[in-house]
Formats: sequence, structure tokens, C-alpha cells
Amino acid sequence: MKAEFVPRLRCPACRRDGTLELHVSASDEREAREGGLRCAECLAEFPLHHGVAELLHEPPEHIVREAAGLERFAEQMRLEGWDREMIRRLPNVEHGYWYVQARSMHQLLTTIPFRPGQSVLDVGSNTCWASNHFAERGLRAIALDIATTELQGLYTAEYFIEGGRVYFERMLGSMDAIPLASSSVDYVYCCEVLHHNDAQSLRRTFAEIFRVLRPGGRLLMVNETLKTLRDPSGVNLEGVEQFEGYEHAHWALRYRWEATRAGFFTEVAEPHYLEFFGDDYLRPEPGTPRRALATKRLGFALRSLAPVRRGYLAWLNHARVGVSMNMIATKPARYVGRHAGMQ
Repeated sequence: MKAEFVPRLRCPACRRDGTLELHVSASDEREAREGGLRCAECLAEFPLHHGVAELLHEPPEHIVREAAGLERFAEQMRLEGWDREMIRRLPNVEHGYWYVQARSMHQLLTTIPFRPGQSVLDVGSNTCWASNHFAERGLRAIALDIATTELQGLYTAEYFIEGGRVYFERMLGSMDAIPLASSSVDYVYCCEVLHHNDAQSLRRTFAEIFRVLRPGGRLLMVNETLKTLRDPSGVNLEGVEQFEGYEHAHWALRYRWEATRAGFFTEVAEPHYLEFFGDDYLRPEPGTPRRALATKRLGFALRSLAPVRRGYLAWLNHARVGVSMNMIATKPARYVGRHAGMQ
């Protein structure tokens, strides 16, 4: 952790901004590596290990269980051959799941007007690959997660920052009690993480994201797990039971309502990894039957019609099985409230 980052923190115990003080016992040329943070107001203390500020204060039991499950999942990844080099290649690995992640990140980096020096909070950063991509493009990235274990937590960040080419901050904390000061970041990135909230914590999470964003800032919700008419559960029950994931998929309208309730303007985004919305729609595989090719050409013609695009996107988000939702939520630029002043 860099010393200049400390004033942007919030004490997770008394929930006051800018009250934490850094005490360093070991550091390197990059950052403070060991030590602690102490609140000048409530005197609460929080450890700093391997550059990670441990700001997860009195976590509920389900978060403790989920973090332990991530440790077990990391062991499974090691058995399957995951190592430092594979993590460093993410999301560009040959796997269907990671194809979706790679296309989604490409979509963000080519459609969102990021500027070097802007800040982005990566919520549920996990292996920290997204934080690394943001940092490579000159953004001041902050990784937030409930676990530190390598391959499934914040210590994985060392795989990316050890060479000195990129740097980003790391915080152990919860998304429904974000340990950042109000109006302190330009973007919040949530990729397949918001469904790790029940109904009550989902509402708190949207309120917290709204609080930490600067006026005009954006929440980038990517590939969020959904309930749909054909899949009213929306949760991989086998994986949840094995690793005690705290998963509660919600309806698309629920995500949008909770964002609106928190104060956001919302817009559902098109997923470019799906062929209909992609830029390579008319590149059929060799040997594609004529009938299938004709259907593709018809679809290509129809996708230029806005009502067709909106209707297809609504069908995906409300009816289809195995789909996810993308949404951009913007905090009003002239918002005046308890947590953020006019800018």
C-alpha cells in the first residue's frame, strides 16, 4: 500500500472517511508491505500484510465460509495445473468462460471513455486479472475482495505487480461496506459478483457503490448472473454447495430497480460476446449450410433495427437459460447528498 492512498480510505469500524493512519514495519521500493492501519477517531486497528490492507471488519459468517471455500477452490486449481503463468495470461486462455471475459473486457476498453489517471474499483477482484488490465491502461486500479489466498484472492496480485510494470492497491473488504471514502473513485467494475448478495445486502451494495463514486461516475456491471423465466434459480447449485458460495441470483428488473433506488441512472448494455451483437456476425464457419447462412444474413439485416435489438436483449435478460446481464449505472453529475457534494 502506498502512503498517498491512505487518505482515500474509510474506517470500516466507525465508518468515518480519512481517519486511518498508516504504521509501517516493512516496505520496499514500491509500497508499505507490513504494518497496520489505526483509526484516529475510534482507535480500531487493522493489519497490513503483503501490501494488502485487511479492512474486513466483523464479517458475517457467510463471508467467512465463502472465503474458506475460495481457499479450497484454489487448491483444486493447483491440482488442475493452474500456476503463475496461466494466471498472468488471463483472460486470454482457451476456455469458453474466459472467451466471454476477454470479449467483455475488450468491449469495456473500447466503448467506455477511460482516461489515464482515473480510478476504478474492481469489486470481487479474485485473481486480480481485471485490475491488472485497468492498470496497464494507466488507470489507478483498486482491487477489493473477501479473500487473500493465491489463485483465488488478493495475494494473486503479486503475479502481476512483482515485475514493477504495473501497480494497483489491494483491500480485503466487503462490497456492502466498502472501505473507501465517499466520492473517491471514477468507476466501479463488478464482474459476476453482485449475485453474492442476498436481497438486503444487494441494496446495501448498490448504496455503497453510489456513495464511493464521484458525481458523474459509473458502475460497470458485467456478466451478472440472472434469474429468468426458464431458469428461476440462476445459481450453479453444485458449485455453491461444494465451495459454500453465497449466491443469490436476482431478476434483471431487481438489479435495475436497486440501482435506481440507490440514485443511479441505468442503461442495460448489449453483450458483444454474443454473435448477434458482435462485430464478426457475418463470418460463418466453412461449410455452413445455406439455410443457416440465410438465417444469419436475415439476422444481420434485422439487427440494424433498434426495436429488434431491444426486444432480443429483453428476451435474453428475462427468459433465456444460462445468460447474464450487463448494465451501466451512472451517478448524476450534479448529485447533492449526504455523502457527496456538488462538483
